[in-house]
Amino acid sequence: MARPEKSRNIHEPPLYTEFRPVGMGGMMDAVIMTIDEYEAIRLSDLEGMTHEQAAEEMGISRPTFTRLLDSARTKIADMLVNGKRLLIEGGNVNFRFMIIRCADCGHMFRIRSDHIPEACPVCGSKNLILMAPPFGGRRHRGGHGRGRHGRGGPWGKGPHR
Repeated sequence: MARPEKSRNIHEPPLYTEFRPVGMGGMMDAVIMTIDEYEAIRLSDLEGMTHEQAAEEMGISRPTFTRLLDSARTKIADMLVNGKRLLIEGGNVNFRFMIIRCADCGHMFRIRSDHIPEACPVCGSKNLILMAPPFGGRRHRGGHGRGRHGRGGPWGKGPHR
């Protein structure tokens, strides 16, 4: 019997969850990257962390981090070379922070995932939008709202992919 997959710590959800070649309409093949693979790319290639540092940040072993990074890079290469859509979704993750935008004044702010704000810190509006809603896939903790696009709950309508 396989060991249960360990939950991975993610700084914050990605704001953009779909990428596609310009001018390609209709149905096309898609590559699905999990949120933990996205985080591995962000930590290693954007933040410049070593595999050891990034693995510690995500709360996983260094070999597991390396496997995630290799898988993410293969998926990105497949998307670029073969002209496929890239979708970022799913994974067994815990978000540390969420991103909120005030629908009235446009102010964007980051909150700890365990703190639901009552109102915008700039204008006091209660018309708040969860910019990176909870994702489909396996378990995900720290999100608010309902469903894949974050509709419902105290957040109203979230952005579409």
